Amino acid sequence: MFDSKYITIVSSSNEDFVAHLTTLFLSLLESKNEDTCLNFYVIDDNISLNSKLLLNRMVNQHKARISYLTIDETEFENVVESERIPKTAYYRISIPNLLKDSDRAIYLDCDMLSLENIQTIWDLDLGDNLLAAVEDAGFHDRLNLMGIDCQSDKYFNSGMMVMDLKKWREEKITEQAFDFIATYPHLLKFHDQDTLNAILHDRWLELHPRWNAQTYLILDEKQHPTVLGRTKWEEARENPAIVHFCGHKKPWHKESIHPYREEYFNFRNRTAFPLEEVKEVSET
Repeated sequence: MFDSKYITIVSSSNEDFVAHLTTLFLSLLESKNEDTCLNFYVIDDNISLNSKLLLNRMVNQHKARISYLTIDETEFENVVESERIPKTAYYRISIPNLLKDSDRAIYLDCDMLSLENIQTIWDLDLGDNLLAAVEDAGFHDRLNLMGIDCQSDKYFNSGMMVMDLKKWREEKITEQAFDFIATYPHLLKFHDQDTLNAILHDRWLELHPRWNAQTYLILDEKQHPTVLGRTKWEEARENPAIVHFCGHKKPWHKESIHPYREEYFNFRNRTAFPLEEVKEVSET
């Protein structure tokens, strides 16, 4: 069984995104219960020693823990990539085998911000499900377009997942994912997310969208196909628990109009990676 007072958080990052990762970690540390210990695991895609030292210092100041995980990159040699979604995005598939002594973990993309105590989703009863996640805010018909035979066509966003690592290992989900990638590369428009949905459809617990409030939702750029969904989206816009800066325009880009952009900078400028001048949209 997992211990409620020790929360395992996993993210992956390269050197370009370590500032955003640090910003996420600070937001998690400042919103947790005082007696809860966060155990951070970073899947390390060539993060520099200096960046690790700065990140470690911040985590240690909050009496949390941090470890770095090394990936066998040969497993990912043939995965489908794009300019916006690098190979690093696939690394979450290997989390259950990287953390063999852990039964549960919360995976978070590093372009996120936590505005509420993550304890709520850590303590969830997943039942027979292999993960809990939030429906993707833009691709409601994705499983049908992929030709996946499923009971429910709901498609989750893999940027935030509460993962039952024990069940993943027992059912060899990681191995199934690699088999799917090798067999159906032509289907992988959304890479690891397509892969995980193709395998885990009908076996995930749907969370309220406020736990992964994606940019399409926050900016009201798309409409949910159901009345109940539109109601939940409105609730998420009014009171997000985790803001996900997915999409092309990030809060550190000049052209960003994201309403939580200032909140991002409030956290970031209290880390060892402050940014006074935002970057052009074409940059990382």
